Amino acid sequence: MSDLVEQRQNKLNELKRLGDAYPQPNLASRQSTVESLKMEGKQVTVAGRILLLRGHGKILFADLHDLTGKIQLFFEKNTLADKIDQTKLFDLGDIISATGIVFKTTAGETTIRVSDFQILAKNLRPLPEKFHGLTDVEERYRQRYVDLIVNPESREIFKTRSKILSTMRKFLDEHGFMEVETPILQPVYGGASAKPFVTHYNELNQNMYLRISDELYLKRLIVGGLEKVYEVSKDFRNEGVSRFHNPEFTQIEFYWAYVDYDELMRFTEQLVSTTIKTIKKSLTVSFQGKKLDFTPPFPRLTFRDAIFEKTKIDIDLIKTEQDFHKSLEIGNWKLDITGVVGLGAHFDALYKEYVRPYLIGPVFITDYPSEMIALAKRKADNPDKIASFQLLAMGTELLKAYNELNDPADQKARWQDEVALEKKGAETAMQMDDDYIRALEYGMPPTAGWGMGIDRFTQFLTDSPTIKDVILFPAMREENSSHVIASASEAISFGVGLASDKIIIGEIVELENHPNADKLHVLKINTGSEVLQIVCGAQNISVGDIVPVSLVGAQVFDEKNNSQVVKVAKLRGIESMGMLCSARELGLGPDHDGIYLLDKKLKENIGKPVNIFIEK
Repeated sequence: MSDLVEQRQNKLNELKRLGDAYPQPNLASRQSTVESLKMEGKQVTVAGRILLLRGHGKILFADLHDLTGKIQLFFEKNTLADKIDQTKLFDLGDIISATGIVFKTTAGETTIRVSDFQILAKNLRPLPEKFHGLTDVEERYRQRYVDLIVNPESREIFKTRSKILSTMRKFLDEHGFMEVETPILQPVYGGASAKPFVTHYNELNQNMYLRISDELYLKRLIVGGLEKVYEVSKDFRNEGVSRFHNPEFTQIEFYWAYVDYDELMRFTEQLVSTTIKTIKKSLTVSFQGKKLDFTPPFPRLTFRDAIFEKTKIDIDLIKTEQDFHKSLEIGNWKLDITGVVGLGAHFDALYKEYVRPYLIGPVFITDYPSEMIALAKRKADNPDKIASFQLLAMGTELLKAYNELNDPADQKARWQDEVALEKKGAETAMQMDDDYIRALEYGMPPTAGWGMGIDRFTQFLTDSPTIKDVILFPAMREENSSHVIASASEAISFGVGLASDKIIIGEIVELENHPNADKLHVLKINTGSEVLQIVCGAQNISVGDIVPVSLVGAQVFDEKNNSQVVKVAKLRGIESMGMLCSARELGLGPDHDGIYLLDKKLKENIGKPVNIFIEK
C-alpha cells in the first residue's frame, strides 16, 4: 500500500469512528452546480466530487464538480464552528454534500458559504497527478471511471453520444417507425459478411452465434405486417480492430415497407442532417483538420464510376476473376488479394485500397455489383447491379442501405453461391437460413433497409481520432508492464528490441501531390532538428498533423508482425528519408488504413523519441 493510499485509509477509519462513513442521505431535491450559480442570496444543497482544494486551518476553498459543471465552496470556522476540523479529512476526489448560502466573492466568483456538509464517499486512490487530465490513454480505456472524473472532454463525448441516439430515435419515432428488439443469440448468423463469435446454449445443447446484424429478424417483422421497424442494437463481428472498427459495436437498423432506395436516400439526407444540426448547431463537421459540409442534397456517384475515375478500370467489362487480374496488370495496380474469394470480393478489395480512401465526401456511392451484397435486390433495368447505396465521409462508410431482396428463389440462389464461396475458403461468406427463406415465401412487400454504426458516427461528430474514444469500455488486451502515452486515443505498446529511439514525434509542415503518382504525397516533416522529405500514400493526413516518424535505421512492424528496418527509398523518382507509421508498423494491431495520428498537444515534444513517454 502506498503512503498516499494509507493516509486516505486512515482518514476513512476516522470517519468510521465518527459515525457512518458511507451515509445514504435523501438528496433528491438538491440543486445542480449550474442551478446554484443562478441562486445568489438563497440557500442551496449541492453534491458532487471535490477536484480542487485551496487553503487550510480556519478557511478552505474547494471546487465541487457534478455532471452539469462546478461551483466553488467556502468553508470557514465562523460558520461551521468545530465542524471545520472535519475538513482535514478531505482529499481530492472525495464525494460530499454541502448546504449554504450562495454569494459572490470580491473577485466576482459565485460561491457557496457552507453551513453544513457531509462526506458521502471517501476516495481511497489518488487521482492522476494532473487532476485535470488523465494523459495515459491506455489507462483512460481501462479505467474509464477515472477518465470521466478528470477529463471533462470525455464526459462531453459520451453526453454527445447519448444525444445522437436520442435524436435519431426521436426522428424515427416521429416518422412512424416502431422500435423493436430481436435476438442477440442466433442459431444462424446473417445480415452481413463477417466472422461471428460462437457460444454454446446449454439448455438447447447447440452452438449459437452472437448476431452480426439485426437484418434478417427485422425483415421477418416486415413479413409479419410491421411496416416500419427499427432497432438500436449491440452487434458483434469477430474481426480486426482499427481506428474505425471495433468487434463489439452499436448500430441502428431500420426497415421500411413500400419505399425504394431513392426515397431512402432523401430520407437519409433528412435524418443525417437533422442529427448533425441538433448536435453541432451547424451542418459543417470538422474531423481531423478537414471540414465536411452535410448540407443536402449529398453528391452521388456509382460504384462503377468511382472505381473508373480513380483506376480507369471498368468493372462492368469484367466477368471473371481472370479478367480482374488482367485489368490489374494492364494498369500496373498492386493489390494484395491473398485469401480473397469471389469476383465481388475482388471488386471490394480494389475499391477499399485505391478508391474509398480518396472519398472525403460526404457522398453517396450507389449501385454496387450484385455479387457484393447477397441480401439486396437487383435493379430492374440492370440486373447485374443492386439498388444500393453507402454514405461515405473521410474515406470510410457511415451507413449502408438498399432495396431488400424479396424473391425467395433468388435469395436461395444467392445464398447457395455464398455456400460455394465458403467451400472455396471465403471466411465471411453468409450461411443459408432456411427459416428466412420460408418467411419470404409468405410474401414480403417491397422494402428498403438501412444500417448505421453509431460508434463511427459519434467519432465523426466529436472529432475523435479513434473509435475507442467513443466506446465507454472498449475491449483491451491484458495489462502489461509498459505502454506509451502517445495520443488522446490509444497507447502504443512497443515490441521487444524495437529501436523506438529512432521513432520520433514530427509535424507535417508541407504536403504536395507527387508529380509522378496521383496516389502519393510528398511531405515536409519538421523533426525539430531538421525538415525531412518523406513520400507517403496515406489519405488521412494534412498539414499540421502530429505524426510518428520512423527515421532511417528505425525498426517497425510489417504485416506478419516481424520487424523491418527503414531505409532511404526512391518512390516514383522522389527520395524518401524515412516513413510515417500506421498502427500496424507501431505494433498496435492490423490497422494499416492510414497514419496513426498523435495528439496535437504533443507538438511541444517534436523531435523527441516516442519512447520518452514509456512508463515502466
